[in-house]
Amino acid sequence: MFSRISVLTASGRFCVWFCVWACVWTCSWVWACVCVWAADENAGSSVNEAAVVEAGAEADGTAEAKETTVEVEEPTLVGGLTMPSVLDNRLPRNAEISPVEKRGLENPLQRTKYLWANSWLFMPVPRLDEDGKILEENDATAAIPADQRIAQFLKIEEWYGAQPPALAGKYVLIEFSASWCPACRRDILNLNHWFEKFGKELVVISVYETDRQSIDNLPGALKGKDLKYFVGIDTKRRTATAMGVFGIPHAVLLEPQYGGVVWEGMPNQPKYELTDEMIEKILSVGRKQKQPQ
Repeated sequence: MFSRISVLTASGRFCVWFCVWACVWTCSWVWACVCVWAADENAGSSVNEAAVVEAGAEADGTAEAKETTVEVEEPTLVGGLTMPSVLDNRLPRNAEISPVEKRGLENPLQRTKYLWANSWLFMPVPRLDEDGKILEENDATAAIPADQRIAQFLKIEEWYGAQPPALAGKYVLIEFSASWCPACRRDILNLNHWFEKFGKELVVISVYETDRQSIDNLPGALKGKDLKYFVGIDTKRRTATAMGVFGIPHAVLLEPQYGGVVWEGMPNQPKYELTDEMIEKILSVGRKQKQPQ
């Protein structure tokens, strides 16, 4: 009798356990289906904010504005607005961190960061021909002054406003940008600030891969007329391609002796921002070198 009761009790426990498991599994399956359906609905109903325009004039004061969609030809943005705007799905590279960055990092032992371009840290920028191809280097070209090297590196179809001053003895910050790039537009205030604060020692240049009209009519509050730094236009992306840039904004900070890269990256990348403190530290090295020994 005892053994039969034990068997029945065990069977009852099994049935209860099985029923609970079945209910949990069923609920999970239904919830997953609901999530997939909701995601599809959201994806199907979402539209590019730049493609939504208001149409219809309020002729008699009672007409309501209607929304319609128009096709906008621009590169597809990947990632959030606080990350680079890229033209494809390539993954970022791990690149060495500049010494001036390490002090502000959460992990002082960190040695690398993400880079949406080839790394040129501690190397002089390449000289380019008119098609943007990298020229060969030899012992003779190694002695080319930095300002001449940078002039051969920058391929500009036209300057949006004033041309940069003579680069001899100056540090140069070059950022690759485009009018359609949200992260680039977010960096305009930084570039304006650095131009005003460090302009005597640092030449700030932005190289746009979009045309003059697009810069005139930048989306948002700031327009082309509000760019205080030097802006070059290279719609062929010759310099950017030579640097292997596939995510913008991407910037390089060059020292005045060899035209070497002493900082590189996305200037407003979270946790890896280019700061006043970093720029000041880099410029201080140049000031010490100018002091008589």
